[in-house]
Amino acid sequence: MESLLLIRINTPNRKCMTAIFHQFTPTELYIGIVQPANITDQNQPEPPTLGFHPTGCGFLDAFVANVHNHGVHTTAYHAHLMGVSKTELCFTVLTLTGMSFTDFTDAYILLLAKDLMEDKKNDLKFVAQRLGFGSYSGFYRFIIRKKKEKPSWLK
Repeated sequence: MESLLLIRINTPNRKCMTAIFHQFTPTELYIGIVQPANITDQNQPEPPTLGFHPTGCGFLDAFVANVHNHGVHTTAYHAHLMGVSKTELCFTVLTLTGMSFTDFTDAYILLLAKDLMEDKKNDLKFVAQRLGFGSYSGFYRFIIRKKKEKPSWLK
């Protein structure tokens, strides 16, 4: 299912310009760490090793790589890594995904957390650290708030 975002810009002459963008979802971009179950292209010789499907949009690919590698951090942190302002990052993520910065990163981190917790060798403290949480308790509260379940929901 393809999502489209229509942006309407009023010019001084009151003419409207409409631009159409494909909106990428975290589920669409994420490639599993343990078992890449959502790779659908059978013609591909090897699955991509980036941790996500490249979009062809350099900005979005760099942002998703930062979220994948650095985990949960503030908008300012990710904006600094990207070399842009917080506002530019938030509006670009909103435009390219149709989701706010927080909604997109939370959904992506939940996918990553679920995947990491499926590997029984990973304890929850390791998972919390890998996802960028300062402590296990922060990770625990995040899962409770977002999933409405305890972090042992997969174990």
